[in-house]
Amino acid sequence: MEHLLDINSLAIGFGDRKTQKIFTDYIDFHVKKGEVLGIVGESGCGKSITALSIMKLLSKQGQTVDGKIMFHDTELGALTERELDKFRGDKISMIFQDSLASLNPVFTIGNQLIESIRSHHKVSRKEAKARAVELIRQMGIADPEKVIKKYPHELSGGMRQRVMIAMALSGDAELLIADEPTTALDVTIQAQIMRLIKRIQKKRKLSMILITHDIGLIAEMADRVIVMYAGQIIEEANVYEIFEHPTHPYPRALLDATPSIMDTGDKQLNSIKGVVPENYTEIIGCRFADRCPYACKDCAKAQAVSNIGNEHFVRCQRAEQIDIAKQDIFPMEEAV
Repeated sequence: MEHLLDINSLAIGFGDRKTQKIFTDYIDFHVKKGEVLGIVGESGCGKSITALSIMKLLSKQGQTVDGKIMFHDTELGALTERELDKFRGDKISMIFQDSLASLNPVFTIGNQLIESIRSHHKVSRKEAKARAVELIRQMGIADPEKVIKKYPHELSGGMRQRVMIAMALSGDAELLIADEPTTALDVTIQAQIMRLIKRIQKKRKLSMILITHDIGLIAEMADRVIVMYAGQIIEEANVYEIFEHPTHPYPRALLDATPSIMDTGDKQLNSIKGVVPENYTEIIGCRFADRCPYACKDCAKAQAVSNIGNEHFVRCQRAEQIDIAKQDIFPMEEAV
């Protein structure tokens, strides 16, 4: 299947030349046409800044230090700001975490949608307004003619998020980046929003990058999964491999901390001790070692990415010793 997006050895740094720190460790991944790529991991692992770097929306102190971001045959990093404007919204769109912060509070929903539509299509304001009303209707919002006259603060969180989706789809995007699209919404609204995104993705045959903390959401939405930890991709596989045969202890721990409808009443959820390290760029070996109950001396060495078959990649020197299905990862006496 043809790749729509290719990211090669991407390193993102923050700070000036003297104090700059690399926050993503030369990561590589791709997105195929029509697939949903899920990126999962705890806060502070580099998921969102990776997504923002694709759109070149990093803060002033953030920059791509190394690597290439290829969209079809175009290197996005080599484009000027004006050239990038043709890609943002038109070729690549993004749904942000906080819909209230992402929408302009002093303009109505209609004004913002109309501006977005006219920036991507050569249409009159009247035609753009008609398209805006239709987009709002497609989002499942009742009385769209009334809604476009409202300001963002007058809408509920779920309605604002639907407006954000409408805005992201106002162009002819081939790639949709959804960065925690259901943050701060209750579970019922979350389910409605994700069903809406899935339906639109299938109908338009969009490629999609879904960034989330929710393992269950990944299982429902994704075709392929990347697990990030402390600025590194530590495991990558199709969604079935990740859930049936997770190889790195970190995704296994994430799954053990997630409730399932298949759980028996006496099952206890496990927690992952500690937190994501702050200065992880200074760690030479495995960045998860201080939280891993199976860490050994080899974990102090740099961890190479290996292909363990069926396009299943893992960053763990003990990967070949792991047998998650039998819950027999490796002898406890070897752990340190």
